[in-house]
Amino acid sequence: MVAEQNIVDEKLARRSAGGSVTIGNTKYAVGLLWAPLQNQDDPIPEIREAMEAEPAADLYCQRASMAPQYGLGKTVFGHHSGEPSLAASVATALSGKSSACCVFKVEEGWWFVAIRNDLILAEEDVLFQSEDEAKRAFFAMMAVPDWDVRIVPAEWNVEGAEQQDLKALIENVRKTRLFELSAAKKTQVLVVLALLVVLVLGFLIYLAFRVISSAFEQKPVIPMPPPTVVRPVEPAPEKPKPWEKVPKADILINRCWNNAYQLEAITIPTWKMGRVTCTPQGLSTSWRITSARGARLAWVKSALERYKLNRLDVKLDASGTSASGKMSYTDIPLVLSAPTLTIDQIRQELTDIKQAAALPIQFSEKTVKDPPDNKDGSVPPNQQIYRYFSFSVSSPYSPQEWKVFFDKFSGLEFLKIEYEPAIGSKNKWTYEGRIYAK
Repeated sequence: MVAEQNIVDEKLARRSAGGSVTIGNTKYAVGLLWAPLQNQDDPIPEIREAMEAEPAADLYCQRASMAPQYGLGKTVFGHHSGEPSLAASVATALSGKSSACCVFKVEEGWWFVAIRNDLILAEEDVLFQSEDEAKRAFFAMMAVPDWDVRIVPAEWNVEGAEQQDLKALIENVRKTRLFELSAAKKTQVLVVLALLVVLVLGFLIYLAFRVISSAFEQKPVIPMPPPTVVRPVEPAPEKPKPWEKVPKADILINRCWNNAYQLEAITIPTWKMGRVTCTPQGLSTSWRITSARGARLAWVKSALERYKLNRLDVKLDASGTSASGKMSYTDIPLVLSAPTLTIDQIRQELTDIKQAAALPIQFSEKTVKDPPDNKDGSVPPNQQIYRYFSFSVSSPYSPQEWKVFFDKFSGLEFLKIEYEPAIGSKNKWTYEGRIYAK
């Protein structure tokens, strides 16, 4: 418990006493706690649950982007309702970049923010009073590879980094403001009351119309029955092809990439993380004890909750020396990805990529039958045969670096993505999937 408390104290010590900075004539909120938004259609219950789990959290903002998320604020920390989020403004201004790690010198100190895949990282919206603390936070984040943008003060002399004027960067960006949760509740109540008023008025108008109609009602005329219409027999709808509903590749890749790096960045005393496996259905990983002395499963769950990864269901094995975690992906959209290449063209493209990249890309031609053959070996009527190449490749390159390869093929379906953080710089990522032929 001492090691766990030291981690919490270190996190708290990084933050200054203030939760606002002034840019120009506008005060911005900093130091928010960020988390991905799972239910975009009805976000309030999810945000309310997060507030109840976070002490003193009483304000929130909701950021709409390719990867929607919300931030939690605290009035005791100096945040105010109606105040815009500085991290959300910078993330929107840099939305054209896949990742950014920034430190800006402001009147109140040094403000640090880290963004990956258009997501503000959970606890990386921090105002430091000490320049040394800001430097330590920046260079610690540099241990994570592939930053598109690095912004720091010019006097730091960081190679590959640039200095930008914060006011100019966010000047024309739409502001994302903090609100009280009670304001959202009031809006919902007003909408419900308005609907009830419309229903009551509609019912009253209907009653009035019925009364007036009955006063002038004439003897009804019995209509002639309509002629019998013989409707043609409609053919059974065609079964969907296997590539008409495949998981959207870029969303699955980004979700797996972001979750894998978030899990790897979490420090859990006496525990070491193993392989991360992603499928269209969800993510799974494991931990093992590196030192039996003082190891507790509670530390794993506590660390995941602090990093807003409490959707990961963690279970301890019977021996108590390892744990497993699973997270369901229920919102990966299924899209049409019609093939554009023949089976011979796909073979040529894969062979060319294998030779050019000098990587062990394994691929083989296969078929799928729909419906499958009958048990007696006979072929059912209207059977369709689809040809595809299955592929598997392992390399140290991240999903973003493989994007050119994935974008090259339409009709691509991912079956599995694996990330292995424990074997150094080689063969960290493995990709398995299918490429259907037209």
